[in-house]
Amino acid sequence: MNDLLQRLRSEAPAAGLYAMAAAALILSQHTMVALACRVLGAPLAIDDMFWLFPIRQLAMRPDIPPLVAIGGFAFCLAISGILARLSLRRADRLGRGGWLALVTMIPTLQILAVLALALLWPRRAEAAPEQVGDRAPPYQLAIGIFAGTALIVAAVAVSALTMGAYGWGLFVATPFFVGLITGFLVNRNHVRSAAETFGAVAAAGALGTVALLMLALEGLMCVILVLPLAVGLALIGGFIGRAAAKRLVDPRQPFYSVALLPLIFLLDAAMPPELPIETRNSIVIAASPDAVWRSLTADRPVREAPGLVGLAGLAYPVASRIVGEGEGARRIGVFSTGIADERVTIWKPGQTLAFRVIRQPPAMEEMSPYRHLHTPHLIGYFDTGETRFDLVPLANDRTRLVATADHVLRIDPVYYWGPIARWAIKHNVARVLTDVRNDAEQRTDAGRHEVLLAVSTQFAT
Repeated sequence: MNDLLQRLRSEAPAAGLYAMAAAALILSQHTMVALACRVLGAPLAIDDMFWLFPIRQLAMRPDIPPLVAIGGFAFCLAISGILARLSLRRADRLGRGGWLALVTMIPTLQILAVLALALLWPRRAEAAPEQVGDRAPPYQLAIGIFAGTALIVAAVAVSALTMGAYGWGLFVATPFFVGLITGFLVNRNHVRSAAETFGAVAAAGALGTVALLMLALEGLMCVILVLPLAVGLALIGGFIGRAAAKRLVDPRQPFYSVALLPLIFLLDAAMPPELPIETRNSIVIAASPDAVWRSLTADRPVREAPGLVGLAGLAYPVASRIVGEGEGARRIGVFSTGIADERVTIWKPGQTLAFRVIRQPPAMEEMSPYRHLHTPHLIGYFDTGETRFDLVPLANDRTRLVATADHVLRIDPVYYWGPIARWAIKHNVARVLTDVRNDAEQRTDAGRHEVLLAVSTQFAT
């Protein structure tokens, strides 16, 4: 008991200093948000969420200037780095708590992690003797994970927010360099197993994803869509980074490679791709061209379920309405993400209907705790051109309805995003065709039923 009391008395001052320094760092984020709101002339809500997650005050504002948003995110990232470094020293002193030091990089959770580190006391030497050749302390692992996490947030902030570049730099080079830096740093002073290295790379990716979501830089669905590509590249980078550390490479060399990222971002922004995507699909409908035309131009909702496209948060048609008739008439397309303003370019009743999108809604609806995300790719990176419906009469009073849709994709690598875009477009077009078929056939059946009812009534009288 006396030994325990002595250890507690010796540890109390260090724990108190750590708690005060960590509290000052955390509260500096609240101060930054309060000053930013004052400069912007925006109201500041002092509620529970403000104390738990101050940066949300800025992320929730739809009219925040980009420089203020980037500056706020950069400040919070820097504070997280300083807090993590302070917590790593605390974990080193305690001989444990390396993973808690990692948690201090995550807003909101950092409060609980700091509290836990402040309350822990050093592990007894005899309880966990240090062995020569045993795995390195957790705080050394944390340094590599933090570097990978910071690189993810910085790359998204620079490439997407600042340059509006969604291409090879963000989706290919960044995950590779995250793996390279993380794999190199976690093996620099103590070569770890491949499983430990890849676990550290995965932890950096997971923490980076959480940081992007909590800083309102990206939505969950975008992260899920890019995950297959990013995971493979990050693991390759981690393998190369581990091999470089085993060969005692100059510790500055891997970081020199990261300097290439801004150049790649600039090239992506200067030379965005324009991949034209033409989708053509058809369906046979047991109804006349006139009946199909009425279903095609009627003001009505799309009753077919959106399926996986809706589950993925991608835009899908909900309803349509045509104001007027003939070429130049306005067509209002209601999508899951907003309203599309369209103009009719071809109007041939019973034969052809075509329209071009003048203003379109966001390409997807992000899964995020925020109403507003700083994600430029929702507008202008996936555009719809002209959509055309041709009605071909068939025997037995049937109609073949042919749909042709033109789109343009402006996100690299197109070899990865192109198939995803084609799948979503084809699914949406097939859904609309199925809905038109069901409506036209129901109209036809209802018409036949009315005729039979009228005939039977006539004979009855």
